[in-house]
Amino acid sequence: MAEVRQSSGLRTIFSFFLGLMVTAFVGVGVYTFHPPQTESDLQIEDLYRQEQTIRDSRSPDELTAADREQIREINHERDVLREAAREVQTAWGRSTSIILIVFATLAMAVSLLRADQLPVISNGLLLGGVFTMVYGVGWIIATNTSVARFVVMTVALVITLALGYIRFVRHQAIPALPRGRSLGDGEGFADIEQRVQQLEDRMNEAANALGNKSDR
Repeated sequence: MAEVRQSSGLRTIFSFFLGLMVTAFVGVGVYTFHPPQTESDLQIEDLYRQEQTIRDSRSPDELTAADREQIREINHERDVLREAAREVQTAWGRSTSIILIVFATLAMAVSLLRADQLPVISNGLLLGGVFTMVYGVGWIIATNTSVARFVVMTVALVITLALGYIRFVRHQAIPALPRGRSLGDGEGFADIEQRVQQLEDRMNEAANALGNKSDR
């Protein structure tokens, strides 16, 4: 009994760890092949350095009108770059969320294959898909696009409900048949008919035996 509990605990731990590894693998892969753009950040840092150079060249009271105008231009250009970087970050977060949800769907769909033969692997892939789905939903929540956020959340909910129904409801609703038999070949009905016929033969034999005893 203790060995069974220990084996069940190890399987649960392995499934959970496999789910985390799947999530980490997908996250690192997406970030590697779909990285965020950092060009605007570098340009903003360069503008900060230019402004600091102008301010360090002389004291604040000694700044000329040309210096102040140059500082204002730098600040304006920096604001424009910040707005552009914010839009790029929003688009990247939205696309990253969609990619993560696609991979999460694939992981959960693969977990449905041979779930009875490989329950530990199947559970691990299912957990990995769930964790990745949460990761992708988190990215879309962080964006400022309410319509895209709602659409992605709806798609994630529908996918989760559909795969959950297939895995936990429909799979249990299908009755298990003995190996080598199917409902369409009529073998089950033939077996029942044979058993009924054997039972009738035994009842007839018992009745004949009782009848012979009564005649004596």
